[in-house]
Amino acid sequence: MNVFAHPQYRRTFFLGLLVLVVTSWFSVGYNNPDEHFQVLEFCNYKLFHSPLADLPWEYSNHCRSALQPFVAFGLCKSMVALGVYDPFIAAFLLRLGMSILAWWVTCRLVVVLLPEFVTPRGRDIFVGCSFFLWFVPYLGVRFSAENTSAAFFFLALTVILQEGGMAQQRRMFSLFMAGLLLGFTLFLRLQMGFAFVGLAIWMLFIKKLPFKDIAMLIFGGLVAAGLSVLVDFWFYGVWMFSPYNYFNVNIIQNVAAKFGVQPWWHYFVLFFMYGFTPLAICLIPLFFIGIWKKPRHLMSLLCIPFLLGHFLVGHKEMRFLFPVCYAFIFLCSTGIDTLLQQPAWAQSKLFNGLYKLIVGLNMGVLIFKMFMPSQEVVKYFEFISGYTKHHNTTLIAFNKSPFRFDTAELNFYKPNKIDVVVMHNPDSLPIVLNDTAGRSYIFLSHDLHPEKQLPRCHTERLYSFFPDWLLAINLNHWQDRSNIWAVYSVRKE
Repeated sequence: MNVFAHPQYRRTFFLGLLVLVVTSWFSVGYNNPDEHFQVLEFCNYKLFHSPLADLPWEYSNHCRSALQPFVAFGLCKSMVALGVYDPFIAAFLLRLGMSILAWWVTCRLVVVLLPEFVTPRGRDIFVGCSFFLWFVPYLGVRFSAENTSAAFFFLALTVILQEGGMAQQRRMFSLFMAGLLLGFTLFLRLQMGFAFVGLAIWMLFIKKLPFKDIAMLIFGGLVAAGLSVLVDFWFYGVWMFSPYNYFNVNIIQNVAAKFGVQPWWHYFVLFFMYGFTPLAICLIPLFFIGIWKKPRHLMSLLCIPFLLGHFLVGHKEMRFLFPVCYAFIFLCSTGIDTLLQQPAWAQSKLFNGLYKLIVGLNMGVLIFKMFMPSQEVVKYFEFISGYTKHHNTTLIAFNKSPFRFDTAELNFYKPNKIDVVVMHNPDSLPIVLNDTAGRSYIFLSHDLHPEKQLPRCHTERLYSFFPDWLLAINLNHWQDRSNIWAVYSVRKE
């Protein structure tokens, strides 16, 4: 498949890649803790940098696939062998690799689906949304189970959607590789099984794929399952089937419900909460127009059972819907294309004015998400890690370590050469500061007034993500109402 078969969109494709690469550099951290703890902390354990006791509960239940930790482990071990290991660079390289994969999947989908659009403007909007809708780069760089499973699944679909034009032997090999990707998809994210229902309906009753094509897909899936079981054995040390364990723990034992149960319509609330409301108001109706216009299309058939399945599952999080973002964008764009086929809509000042407003708002949010960290605290961990290379450092904390998240420890970013002292009473501070001569004491503060927690101490700000020129401007005392983290050096007065 030639992803540059449409020369008029070639620049758009490369600009989309640039946006993703830039986002992969700046969007440090994670969207959800699972993105970090189920991958990087599992990897850190296999690197012998984390004790078993610091891992989250999913490890003891053997309910997470080791495919992503295996990839991260391979990267980190390679960096160690080359003498260039740095956890922050390793995390960036994983995001970078994910961004390139997401870009490649998007390019292939655009080429395959572009003929579905009737109007030239509808085609332009589909291409633009596929690369530059505000959440696309942010999600595209995430090395999470949701994003990785989506990339594998839709990459496989681009093979299945391809019409003839290739030799039979090559076609069979391509279908085997697609089946391999689909098999890995289910291990990475079992809930993608809902989308498999739609895929099966389309293959059997709409596309009516030949039996030999379906058999090759199944064969590839079985090979992927076998490889995934081997990787899980490498990680956990026991023979197991992680998708079953995941289903057993979260559904049969109802552990997922302990994190909250919401009504079926709660996803609409979440979409308006996190989907940037002005855009969400437009995208939701366009999405349903797209399904109404193309009810038998593969993308519609994927979304319908996927959404219904997630509506029925009690525990709901917005990230659970991320895997169908590719289909969502296509159907929203189809909705716009449908409206553009009506002259009353396409030529109205209201439509064109609203379109320009939405594009402007989207670009503003896109630029913000490109350059902002996903988790700001990781930037502070990076500074602390660099600081400990030149100073014997003790990090002072109150009540709990900043590297502590619930019952798990964030060891992946924690420097080896650092002591963390957790206190529950500020009166203990003079004793700590007198403990060892020649050490540097630092404090990670949640605001710009560390003196409130560090009485009778001299503090000096060493680092804040926000530049000094911005912190010098405190109009209407906005800093007092903001959660601005900073790293301070601490010494007795």
